Amino acid sequence: MGESSISPAKRSLLQAREDVLVGRFRAAHVAAQQHLQTHPGNPAAVLVLAQIALEHENFAGADQLARLIRASGHREAWLDLIDARLALSRQDGATAREAITRAAVAGTRDPHLAAQIGVVLARTGLHAEAVRFSGQAVEGEPRNPGYRYNHAIELQFNGDLDAARAEFEALVELAPDHAQGWLALVGLSDDPPVAWREALAALFARSDETEMRLVCGHALARWHEAHVEWETSFEWLERAKDRKAREVAHDRAEAEGLFSAAAAGAEGAFPAIAKRPVARPIFIVGLPRSGTTLIERIVAAHPQVRSLGELSEFGIALKRHLDTPGRHVLDEALLKAASDTDDLAPVGREYLRIVAGLAGDAAVFTDKMPFNIFYAPAILRALPEARIVCLRRSPFDVLFANFRQLFATGFSYYSYAYDFVDTAHFVARFESLCDRFAATLPADRFMVQRYEDLVIDQEAQTRKLIAFCGLEWDDACLSPQSNRQAVATASAVQVRAPVHSGSIDRWKRYGAAADRAVEELAQFGIAPSSG
Repeated sequence: MGESSISPAKRSLLQAREDVLVGRFRAAHVAAQQHLQTHPGNPAAVLVLAQIALEHENFAGADQLARLIRASGHREAWLDLIDARLALSRQDGATAREAITRAAVAGTRDPHLAAQIGVVLARTGLHAEAVRFSGQAVEGEPRNPGYRYNHAIELQFNGDLDAARAEFEALVELAPDHAQGWLALVGLSDDPPVAWREALAALFARSDETEMRLVCGHALARWHEAHVEWETSFEWLERAKDRKAREVAHDRAEAEGLFSAAAAGAEGAFPAIAKRPVARPIFIVGLPRSGTTLIERIVAAHPQVRSLGELSEFGIALKRHLDTPGRHVLDEALLKAASDTDDLAPVGREYLRIVAGLAGDAAVFTDKMPFNIFYAPAILRALPEARIVCLRRSPFDVLFANFRQLFATGFSYYSYAYDFVDTAHFVARFESLCDRFAATLPADRFMVQRYEDLVIDQEAQTRKLIAFCGLEWDDACLSPQSNRQAVATASAVQVRAPVHSGSIDRWKRYGAAADRAVEELAQFGIAPSSG
């Protein structure tokens, strides 16, 4: 059937769907409403209205419209995508995964739909599936910078680093002002050319947007790192973060309350290890950039273990069960309520229910959300079969590792990382919390693993780790770089290489900034190791 045989009403509706995808919401809304006047209840037109509601975060309206579509018997991948995004808005990862998997199975020839399916698959942890759809979007719309960026990121997460680098290069050629693309490209390059530095410096100079300057400055810092210009790299970090630090205004007192409430949760008794025939979680926690991804790769290299990535599901289950006020999943009130609650078993059951779709038939799975460290006492009370591995790394190295990292800017828990002194305070409080947990939590369920010990004495430390996890030894755990599971963290590149000691004492390279680190951490009784 040729285009000329399509009725004007159908053509108008197709245009409305296209308008939604490119952000022409007013035109799409008018066209859909007009179509409904002549075709009352038409599910395709209602679907356009549901998409518009969703894009404007009118979740209640989108849900109501989606119900009307489902009641009509109309089924298509766009509706499954809406269902998945609605589930994400409710922080219901299990339902989101079910819905987006249906959309993925149905497939599509529409590059715009493919792009959105890929994004939601990624947001639900299904990165191996996401890369197919992100690639399909690029094939259909090769000049769309957003599609190229998403595809390059998925290639990187899935370990295809050469292809990812090529995609990022194509992206910055297509869109020279794409700061995130530049940051990723520099991070994938051992010897970034001078032309890249000049392009980034020019982009930084002509931009007055906080986010653009933040990303460009981090990219320039990475460029100077690659060229062994450590002090210049640090100067760029401070320039990049300065305005953002003032905007987010990290509250050190609030952080103090969070750490204190977590420490108080370690008081009291904990159930012994349960050896029930259920999926057994291994929580890998610690500060970001401390080596948690390396531990995840080592444990998940075991044939009985599946990596589920970084999940927010335990905190969500705890928040729902305790129903504390406030919009944040992680806050002082929730941790205090968890400490005051005798029975957290319902939280454990809900957590296992939520993650069951990801864990599948795996006997053991890992959950590597670093900030689950704050929930450690609650985890041990809610899940008697769980074990927790807590990473500790030199506070000096982890201070610089956190400050040089550009975390997700919409995630308020990382607000400390925009200011060097705030970062030092956060690191120091983490060190104190680790001391508390190591002294009070049951040693057969909570293990401290030092990063430096692992990379210096890999086999002995790995055997100890695997034994703690209750697993039989497997030689695959000595080659985590061979683990092909996707890695959706800032360590996606580093963990593809064999374990090495190159990151130990990296902080000493920063010259005057290293002296500042010594001064700041000394206020908390933390001094450099003499070893």
